[in-house]
Amino acid sequence: MYVFYQIGISIGMIVVAFAIHILRQAINESSQFTMVNYIFALSIAIGGIFIIVASLAAIQPQNWYTSSSLWKILIAN
Repeated sequence: MYVFYQIGISIGMIVVAFAIHILRQAINESSQFTMVNYIFALSIAIGGIFIIVASLAAIQPQNWYTSSSLWKILIAN
């Protein structure tokens, strides 16, 4: 099962790298759709970060829910 979590983290890193590539291409272009490209790259990067965080949380779920004060606050409320 640990291999699947590593695959998830790798896919998340590839998605974030793709978003960075889109952002770098948008910076070099002078188009009227530059802001659309920025928003598109940002949404892809957030999705990749969510994939990475979900994979990390699946590896050690007990540490995420018991040791972090943020999770204690979110669960208590």
